[in-house]
Amino acid sequence: MSAPAKPRLAYIDNVRIFLSMLVVAHHAGQPFGHDGWWLFQSPLREHWIGLFFSVNEAFFMGLFFLIAGYFHPGSVDRKGPLTFVLDRLWRFGVPIAVMVLGITPVFMYFHDVIFKHMVMPSYLDYYLGAYLGLAAPPAGWTGGPGPNFEFVHLWFIQNLFIYGCVYALYRALAGARDTRPTALPQEPIAPATAHLALIKLVLWLTLSSYLIRIWKSVDDWKVLFGFWEIEFAHLPQYVTMFVLGLVAARRNWFTRFPASVGWVWLWVGLACVGLQIARGLGLEVPFWNGGADPVALIRAGWEALLCVGFCVGLLTLTRERFSGQTPFTKALSDSSFAVYIFHVPVVTLLQYWFAGTSLSALQQFAAISVLGIGISFPLAHYVLRRLPLLGKAL
Repeated sequence: MSAPAKPRLAYIDNVRIFLSMLVVAHHAGQPFGHDGWWLFQSPLREHWIGLFFSVNEAFFMGLFFLIAGYFHPGSVDRKGPLTFVLDRLWRFGVPIAVMVLGITPVFMYFHDVIFKHMVMPSYLDYYLGAYLGLAAPPAGWTGGPGPNFEFVHLWFIQNLFIYGCVYALYRALAGARDTRPTALPQEPIAPATAHLALIKLVLWLTLSSYLIRIWKSVDDWKVLFGFWEIEFAHLPQYVTMFVLGLVAARRNWFTRFPASVGWVWLWVGLACVGLQIARGLGLEVPFWNGGADPVALIRAGWEALLCVGFCVGLLTLTRERFSGQTPFTKALSDSSFAVYIFHVPVVTLLQYWFAGTSLSALQQFAAISVLGIGISFPLAHYVLRRLPLLGKAL
């Protein structure tokens, strides 16, 4: 008999709404905050947007992995390991296929024409020969040999699927040794115990991030096996938070965690944001992305503190102050996955639109963030989630 479904925790859904909006805003500022690759390029730069990126990168994907990990044990309990993997393959595979095979190549084509000044063949020749690599490179093509397909922001879905498969394999091998307990622990965790555990977590994230960044620095992305996009610099954080989510589900940590500790660590996270604001105002603090120099420990330690502070603090804030849902917020949470998948074309089109205005980088960032959020959620709710095939996956 399958295990009963775990009651939905509305406050966690509320965190996901916030994170989804933050992701839209992050990509809205992508052309203006640094010189990295994006579907749209702009000559405008704004250092405050770059600082905003560094704050986001320190915690928001780690929190996504923590929350995702928390719901994995219950899902495997209900479906079993094999059905769980097949269900994930369906739910993740359909929207990814729509994005990667249908939408992204159109934006890539125009990106190469407009920003790389390539003399392009027909779109069909580009799509089959350069993007998918199913045919010979088209005449006049100066890019690399195919395939040249892009997952862009969907690296998170890739990694989450892989982590989930590893967990499902573990559950298949563990069998009856790891099943849902008949009763979850309910006794509150002692504040001193919680503080000590979080300090140890900060130390672990600091050390592991610093050590891996001796080899691969922040924003150094690699593609493994031709498809798996991975940034090794944040891998210790992502894997750690996912595993902690798995353990938290079995030990009921989210419910048992003392609010008094959560408030303290929320302030720790806010203090880390304050440090970035001070840097933006001129405070000299070296923030090295990697390398063997001990100075790189500053960024690694700052990220660890901010990640732990906000992961614990935001879950505490929503649990204690925003624990319920209205029909409106439920619609937002139900659409958050679709928003994550499909907000990029919305944001990119807005970036093209605002490029013809006289607005500054900061003004464009603000306008695209607001409009991107305001368009993506209704699009997901009223259109994408009601389509015959795609809607079932979303």
